[in-house]
Amino acid sequence: MQACPGECECSKKGIDYYGVLSVRKNAHDLEIKKAFRKLAIHYNPERQKDESVQFVFSLIAEAYDVLSDPLKRAIYDQYGEEGLKRGVPGPEELYIEPYVFHGEPLRTYRDFFGTSSPYADLIDVLAKPLPLYELPEGRGIKRKEEPLIKPLLLTLNEVFFGGEKKIKIQRSVLCGDGEGSTTVLREKILTIPIKPGLPSGTEILFPEEGDQGPTKIPADIIFVTEDRPHETFVRDGTNLVMIANVFLREALTGFHVVVNTIDDRILRIPITSVVSPDYEKIVIDEGMPLVDNPKERGDLVIRFKIEFPTYLPNTSKNYIKKAFRVSSTGEKGDAEYIHRLILEDKIRRNIDSDIPMRREPGE
Repeated sequence: MQACPGECECSKKGIDYYGVLSVRKNAHDLEIKKAFRKLAIHYNPERQKDESVQFVFSLIAEAYDVLSDPLKRAIYDQYGEEGLKRGVPGPEELYIEPYVFHGEPLRTYRDFFGTSSPYADLIDVLAKPLPLYELPEGRGIKRKEEPLIKPLLLTLNEVFFGGEKKIKIQRSVLCGDGEGSTTVLREKILTIPIKPGLPSGTEILFPEEGDQGPTKIPADIIFVTEDRPHETFVRDGTNLVMIANVFLREALTGFHVVVNTIDDRILRIPITSVVSPDYEKIVIDEGMPLVDNPKERGDLVIRFKIEFPTYLPNTSKNYIKKAFRVSSTGEKGDAEYIHRLILEDKIRRNIDSDIPMRREPGE
């Protein structure tokens, strides 16, 4: 190819194709391909709906079309864009025709990726995965797997008393040495310690108990505790909460709540106060053990659901009105009057208990 005499000024004019692809002038073919891949995907018009992107995308395709062809690149290196598109004299007095870009950047894109999809990088990775030597595993670097998180459902009895829980798992185990190693599926029993009062949401870690493999570090297995539903109690921190259903009559006049505890005791708890919708009865030290000191316990909190009668006859309503009139005889807020009523009520109950029951004839 005939060269221009002296320094060719035309090489300094026109588009800098190397600058468009952000590569050096002595870049080899693989570097040019990598640069085009990155820019073509980023500026694909399907990804960025902008008119300026269309121009940049076309310029990138033109730069790659020139620099990927050895003859066009040689002419461009010597004569620049102007000489390339004007045409130059070739060897043996032949004339090299001017270069004209075909004007279809998506055609260049499609020829390179084999598709016009804007997500060609993902398709290319699936169709042509990286060689093993380019991956960390191929360089002898083992990668640790993500931890396996499993729920561990515990009954309130298990949490109350503590102990151990055994879980059977299946995992792949590496057998053999070196290149001849294989993986086989085996079962293993994991023993999980349960402390009395263990809070819900506690994470229990078993390091590297996941699947083994020649190119990976086994994953950790993490069990996260959850409370199974109980027929009576719900745990609230260290406290136990239960709901007691009571009739309106009981809510006003008093009653006993019978509680079957987790440790198989029966509690008869007297309720002497008037039970309002937001009333709670707290029984000290009848909750869950404290995980740091199992000898101490939380409380039992009893909440109430009041059931109202669906019907009351007039006579019953009159008795209720009379009872409320008697209870409101004293001035509102008169503590002395209320204390006197309570004292009279206790005296009357004591007198009633001292009166012998009437015996029927023949008894």
